[in-house]
Amino acid sequence: MTLLGKPLPHESAREHVTGAALYTDDLAGRFAGLLHAWPVTAPHAHARVISVEPGDALTIPGVVRVLTAEDVPGENQLGVARADEALFPSEVMFHGQAVAWVLAESEEAARLGALAVNSTYEALPAVLGLEEALQAGEFLTEELRLARGDAKAALEAAPRRLSGELLVGGQEHFYLETQAALAHLDEQGQLFVHSSTQHPSETQEIVARVLGTHKHQVTVQSPRMGGAFGGKEVQANAWAAVAALGARLTGRPVRVRLSRAQDTSMTGKRHPFLGRFEVGFDDQGALLALRMQLFADGGYSLDLSEPILYRALFPADNAYLIPDVELTGRVVRTNKTSMTAFRGFGGPQGMVMIEEVMDRIARTVALEPHAVRERNFYREGDTTPYAQVVRDAERIPRIWRELVASSSFSERWRQIADSNARHAHRKRGIAITPVKFGISFTTSFFNQAGALVLIYADGSVQLNHGGTEMGQGLHTKMLQIAGHTLGVPLSSLRMMPTQTDKVPNTSATAASSGSDLNGAAVKAACETLRARLAAVAARELGTSDDQIVFDDGKVFSKSAPERCLTFSELTHRAYFERVPLFA
Repeated sequence: MTLLGKPLPHESAREHVTGAALYTDDLAGRFAGLLHAWPVTAPHAHARVISVEPGDALTIPGVVRVLTAEDVPGENQLGVARADEALFPSEVMFHGQAVAWVLAESEEAARLGALAVNSTYEALPAVLGLEEALQAGEFLTEELRLARGDAKAALEAAPRRLSGELLVGGQEHFYLETQAALAHLDEQGQLFVHSSTQHPSETQEIVARVLGTHKHQVTVQSPRMGGAFGGKEVQANAWAAVAALGARLTGRPVRVRLSRAQDTSMTGKRHPFLGRFEVGFDDQGALLALRMQLFADGGYSLDLSEPILYRALFPADNAYLIPDVELTGRVVRTNKTSMTAFRGFGGPQGMVMIEEVMDRIARTVALEPHAVRERNFYREGDTTPYAQVVRDAERIPRIWRELVASSSFSERWRQIADSNARHAHRKRGIAITPVKFGISFTTSFFNQAGALVLIYADGSVQLNHGGTEMGQGLHTKMLQIAGHTLGVPLSSLRMMPTQTDKVPNTSATAASSGSDLNGAAVKAACETLRARLAAVAARELGTSDDQIVFDDGKVFSKSAPERCLTFSELTHRAYFERVPLFA
């Protein structure tokens, strides 16, 4: 029996469709004395904060406290790459930024309290667009550069050249579950934070930083998320920090949940990008040289903008060999929400730029765009601008040919051309485009994961790992890996919520790496346990460890499968032999 490769239902599918699945904010009803938080938001895109006074807020029935910068016992800082994100800012950097938070017995009281807070500002000039920021010289990074050969000289020698630019806008994540956090004190007076976060360890670190304490005094749990798409990798931290600070100061549980309007106005988006390019090519559309500049609108703070820009530069060649190439980029600063991780992490913006180049080349030389694309594919042994040698390059044309055939692309292309010739005002289109996309983190130390597997004496198993479930089915895969490795049915396994007190120092569930990294950790832990149990089984069955088979809840020798133990019988005996049943 194998559990791998089978189209199993999502491990929480029944809970999802019945409404029994609990998300962070669903836990609020379990806590007596819960306080609700509501932000006091600034009406300026850029302003100096003159004062924030509770004013009449504390006279409103139900309002308990107004949180301001003076209440922070640790660092008033959320920035993960640079100290440029104040939890309570002295300078407003985007319209709707929170300058204080009101805690109250009800959400309505908190909202009314926020309206009653007296905050005054000195308005400052604001930079609201990418091109405006370029003109003003507002940058968050120095120039990033990838290059091979002499692109400038190759451009001058190219038989054909063209230049252009393309501006692509941002995008709202629009996860179904808005940002949420709930914090309370445990029986030792330490913080326990439930957070809709893709990165519990980082949320733990930020909460500890704001509270001025060590990480071991803060536990963060991510029960599940109703979508994230990168928007809860870094930007979940602020709401957890507000909830934790409120819980620490009042001694009561504190809930933060953004409304849809607040989530849209207060959180970052996919980065808008401006690409400027100059390309050299021949009469057959073969690429000879390219110089491309990419500018990303980072919003007001750095966030993850620098690695996102790098991730845009890496696939800016897509699947094409460019003999001489220079790719540069910078992140600009604007008075908008801090742009952040979004599915693809800069890759889509980089790839759309080179595809714009390919399309313009095809139009210039009057060739079909798919023919120009195919002509420029990487081949075995070619090297990318970032010095990676292309291996197994035959996969590119093979996939291309199979898709062209299976989609009847050529026939549909002809049909569309005929249709467009007959209709002056209604046009149709079709295209086929390659995608080269690297997975895992470009910062190597993030490519690690952990798992904690517990086997009880009755043969049941608890599974913990550092990845977070946001609807993508990660927990389902981890259960399959554990069940397959231990040879037990899924009914014997229980997936536990992701918590920092079970698996520490985890990376974000991001970069298309959650299954690979956490799956390898789960597999390693289960293999350790299986080896310990195999030694016990070998003694019981009178054979050697390497002959032991674990399958479908039974344990037996390859040479004598008729003699077997159940998995629960084996774990029971292992317990009495003092074999550790956790790894």
